[in-house]
Amino acid sequence: MIPLVADVNELRLQADVVHRVATEVCAKAQKKIEYMIGTMIELPRAALTADRIAEVAEFFSLETNDLTQTTYGISRDDSGKFLPFYIENRIFKDDPFQVLDQTGVGQLVQLVPKEAGRPAVI
Repeated sequence: MIPLVADVNELRLQADVVHRVATEVCAKAQKKIEYMIGTMIELPRAALTADRIAEVAEFFSLETNDLTQTTYGISRDDSGKFLPFYIENRIFKDDPFQVLDQTGVGQLVQLVPKEAGRPAVI
């Protein structure tokens, strides 16, 4: 599983490396090893271009924590400093790291299998 893919060409390049190394390892071990190339959908751009990424990826894993961070543009590590204020003042209904944001992140999560034409694991 290749992380943080933003463009199909990134995944294509990394898939080539994986295939080359797998071929070398299998030849050396004199064994065939079954494997699949997949990616974690952690970036909004990856969710929006899942149809193109699916040309290379055999599976997707939706990383909702990282997708939340990149969609909101906030770090989970730093959010403790201001999220309580946001929730207290009803800027956010819930902490987006505790309850999946259906309006923003949820739409991206639903978009991936639709665009890719295959299910994704969350």
